[in-house]
Amino acid sequence: MNGFLARAYAFKLFDSFILIFPLYAVMFVDAGLTPVQVSIVLIAWSATAFVMEVPAGVVADRLPRKWVLAAAQTARAAGFTVWWIWPHFWGFLAGLVLWGLKSAFTNGTFEALVFDELKAEGREGEYVRVIGRARALAAVGVLLASLGAALIAGRGYGVALAGSLASIAVAMACAAALPSAARALSTRSAGYLAHLKAGLSEAARQPEVLRVIVFAALVLALGGALEEFWPIFGAKVGLTHSLIALMVGAQNALEALANTLAHRVSAWRRGAFYGLMIVAGALLVTAAGLFTPWSVALLVVYSGLMKLTDTVFEGRLQHAIASDNRATIGSVKGFAAQVGVSSLYVLFGPLAQATSYRIAFMAAGAATALVGATWLVAANAGVRRRAPA
Repeated sequence: MNGFLARAYAFKLFDSFILIFPLYAVMFVDAGLTPVQVSIVLIAWSATAFVMEVPAGVVADRLPRKWVLAAAQTARAAGFTVWWIWPHFWGFLAGLVLWGLKSAFTNGTFEALVFDELKAEGREGEYVRVIGRARALAAVGVLLASLGAALIAGRGYGVALAGSLASIAVAMACAAALPSAARALSTRSAGYLAHLKAGLSEAARQPEVLRVIVFAALVLALGGALEEFWPIFGAKVGLTHSLIALMVGAQNALEALANTLAHRVSAWRRGAFYGLMIVAGALLVTAAGLFTPWSVALLVVYSGLMKLTDTVFEGRLQHAIASDNRATIGSVKGFAAQVGVSSLYVLFGPLAQATSYRIAFMAAGAATALVGATWLVAANAGVRRRAPA
């Protein structure tokens, strides 16, 4: 088991050690893309993941998951190559479509592989701790990439892309070294559509699964999607490319801490996490209202709170699933998240172009607080209904 965990952790580390990651949104702006065009290329990523999310989960339940993870890396490598050769709007669009394929065939697949390996050893109760550490190492990977990007920022985006391709090659090797997840192979006997229907039906008929999927999807949309715009926030408040990379690194350092501590707060009531979303939303509104170089510190805390909530609810989802369709149902969550992510991109870019990035960030913070408040009120109402007369 220790060998498996070492390989899984190494995969997450190199999957995230992407030197271009802290700077690619700024690269889009430097290439002359407008706020709407930035949203369009990000929507291309989100829409691809949206369309392929559930089918990818079905594939991951029917084929060895390690090869699914390895093949997904090749798509992102091809996308970065396109960016290197063709650094314009259509090249960025094509590259993010390929990145969307990578995301679709990784989201849910890795989590399902880890949970099934732990379950085979009777250690599924450790899942939140293990996946928290894996995500913490992913955040460390981004942190290291951010530090590297800060050092090479003056040497051009091509150097960062070359380093990213090298890391992808290592991630592919780590994925190939993972187990084949034999417990998922029994699902090969079912047809593709039958397996997809079974996974969707199971998610639909379990209220707890649906509740976790919807909330986790909202957290991913308002947390993960907005992270793509943090470098632009930094650029607009006057940070240099090197400082933007360090800002992204600081965010991921706090996210690593949040992921490491997630198992310690996993037993908290749902209302506590809804309250954290309200706090996070208030922080983002304040950061956008100040809109100064120092206000990026509030974005760092926002990211940490959202990542903590995401990891805890990922664990609750895995424990709520009791079937061979684990990757499919995990991908249903990803599918739902992409609906939210795409909606945010559709609204954020045009709002930023019609007003300003500052106003768009304030609106996103208000939406985060509103989601937290709505779910908190609904949770308290549910408790009152269940209370004895």
